[in-house]
Amino acid sequence: MRKNAQTILILLTAMNLRLAVTAVTPLFGTIQHALHVSGTLPALLVTIPLLCFAAGAMVTPRLSRQVGIKPLLLITNGLLIGANLCRPSSPGALVLGTLLIGGAIAVLNVLIPIMIAQTTTTPTAVSRLTSAYSVIMNGLAAGGTAAAIPLAHWLGWATVLRLFALPAVVGLLAALVTPAIATPPTTTSQPPVFTLLRHDRQARGLTLFMGLQSLIFYSLVTWLPTIFQALGATADQAGQLLAAFQFIGIPAALVLNRVTNDRWLLTILAGGYLLGMLSLGWSGLGWWLAALLLGFTCSLIFSTALTWIATSSPVTNQVAARSAVAQSLGYLLAAGGPVVFGRLHEWGHSWSPVLLSFLVLMGLTIAVGARVLRQRR
Repeated sequence: MRKNAQTILILLTAMNLRLAVTAVTPLFGTIQHALHVSGTLPALLVTIPLLCFAAGAMVTPRLSRQVGIKPLLLITNGLLIGANLCRPSSPGALVLGTLLIGGAIAVLNVLIPIMIAQTTTTPTAVSRLTSAYSVIMNGLAAGGTAAAIPLAHWLGWATVLRLFALPAVVGLLAALVTPAIATPPTTTSQPPVFTLLRHDRQARGLTLFMGLQSLIFYSLVTWLPTIFQALGATADQAGQLLAAFQFIGIPAALVLNRVTNDRWLLTILAGGYLLGMLSLGWSGLGWWLAALLLGFTCSLIFSTALTWIATSSPVTNQVAARSAVAQSLGYLLAAGGPVVFGRLHEWGHSWSPVLLSFLVLMGLTIAVGARVLRQRR
């Protein structure tokens, strides 16, 4: 019964993992105009959380042992509620609220693999639960992205940002009624980051795999609408294409339940990346195909990374350590992506170098994934 309650808590917590970060991107222009700020500030609404993900992931395993998982869930959901409600107030509140949101999500990013490892007993069960929580995470983020502009016209952009607190309210109530959650044992201390990376080959591979796929996803979320507009799409079309990019993540997350052969899985991921990028050159229908293929692949590879982390060891403490390192350094790598690709576009006065760089990074990600597979055997 307790495991069933914890499973429900995991799924409800997943509602908070992307919504407040990715669903705000369609409102960048509106926020910039309303608060009379430069374009740099709205862009920070994506970069700041990624930096927080990196920093927060390092301290979460220790916090989960010292404070306990359930108290941490209550604290993080409370922070999400307060930060989402306050951040539309002013430019300063926007930055501070985004920092708090990033820190809270960083903790949840690491807690969920720990809770999955405690709740499930087989790799199949891990894949099933990871797929389910990815579906909820992607579904809510995609719905928020699609609804952000229409709701902003109706209710105002500030109200839309405040509505992002609702999933945290649900998560807080769920954490309150869930029975006590086991805390990871404190008998084995967590090794320092560089010690773990030096001695644990699988941790190195998982960290690079997590970082590369995150870099690709968050860079696409940031620049894909602009790229579509540069190719000839209208602003409304670009917003719809970004929503499709995220909505397709819902069925994509379920593929892990069907594809049990990891070699086939990597082949699907490689094909999705390649065909998605090639489809960008075909206007009209090709844009939709690109958005769907790239969104599908980004969602599937994210679920794959989380599953590989959660099943990397039968020891919960080791899963927690690997999860912390993979997510902290991985998101630190990802945080530079949107800025670097923006600078690359400015330098080349074209999106062609950016698109070529995406292809190179996608190939490297698949190669790292193949190496991680060999280490898991």
